[in-house]
Amino acid sequence: MHVAFLNMPIEFYSPVSGGAIATVIMQTSRALITNGHKVSVLTPVNGDETYSVGEVIPIAARTRDDLHFLQRRLSSLRWRLLRWDWPYFEYYLRSAMKTLGAMRDAPDVIVVFNDLVSPKYLKRQLPRAKVVVWLQNEWRTRQDMQETERNTDLFVACSDYIRQWTARTYNIPPSRFVVAHNSADNTVFTPRADYLNGGDTLRVLFLGRIDPNKGPDLVADAVATLRAEGLPVTLTVGGGLWFYGHGNEMENPYFRELKSKMEAADANYVGHVNRHEAPELYREHDVVCVLSRSQDPFPLVTMEAMASGCAVVASRRGGLPEACTTAGILVEPDNFPEVVGALRALAIDRELLNSQKNKSLARAAEVPWKLCAETLQEAFR
Repeated sequence: MHVAFLNMPIEFYSPVSGGAIATVIMQTSRALITNGHKVSVLTPVNGDETYSVGEVIPIAARTRDDLHFLQRRLSSLRWRLLRWDWPYFEYYLRSAMKTLGAMRDAPDVIVVFNDLVSPKYLKRQLPRAKVVVWLQNEWRTRQDMQETERNTDLFVACSDYIRQWTARTYNIPPSRFVVAHNSADNTVFTPRADYLNGGDTLRVLFLGRIDPNKGPDLVADAVATLRAEGLPVTLTVGGGLWFYGHGNEMENPYFRELKSKMEAADANYVGHVNRHEAPELYREHDVVCVLSRSQDPFPLVTMEAMASGCAVVASRRGGLPEACTTAGILVEPDNFPEVVGALRALAIDRELLNSQKNKSLARAAEVPWKLCAETLQEAFR
């Protein structure tokens, strides 16, 4: 079977500047290739290192800075008329369709991510291929969803929460979905040798996009509160405003507010963390906080933290309870005393901390990437 992954127009297939979807493509591709399938990855590129898994085929995607005034005006008209979900989408779509049409070995399956626009164009281009829409978020569209549903052979959701939300929002029968959980590479994300003997200081980590929905300010405030109580707790914050284009963080009002909170917690801000650096960063810490205010679907950081032997404190929202099951400590992010209480308990009770770490490792072992790939293989058939 030949599977073609079509990366999003705003995402790069890169360990440096790629996000969660790039990781999902890479890990799933690796498992599919191991099982004897051919994989092609059609992706925008930006000059950064790309993953070497699969046959990587660059396609064009344009941004505002790539176009002159008249091109932008024409693209804006098309965007309104055709009800696309991204600006300048025609450049990406045209390049993807041309590339797929020129393939000597036409794909049997084409997988798109958070894309409810492309299925009808893909079916028109390659009517014999199965078109799969893999949803990693609550994804809203301006498209006619009846047409999208007609041209989609399968919907994949990263969590049952996303399956239910999408089926309910667009009135799609749940039978049209399969759930393929995100995972972590247990050969890369591993605990340090003495992960159960971390000393007296509780080392807390936030790793993710710097965004109020992700709750890094809640982590900073909680750590500052515990430090004011005299508890030995440290905080590291990793992440940028986006996965690429760094350097202007102080122009963002939320980042300026967060910086003040990090200073109050005496936090170490390490900025954007690429995929090569993430495993060691997890290993250096005891607890990872995923205090999302939004209905986070099934974030990779949860499984990667668990595979690294970290206790996880996460929001009781979206797909996070599904990701953590009984291995994580779930809190309501709007209940600040509950957030502080969860971290305080881990700071003062070493047995509890070690128990949560071991639960994390057991949970991560339950959902390897090969299980995700096997779920997809069965669904493709």
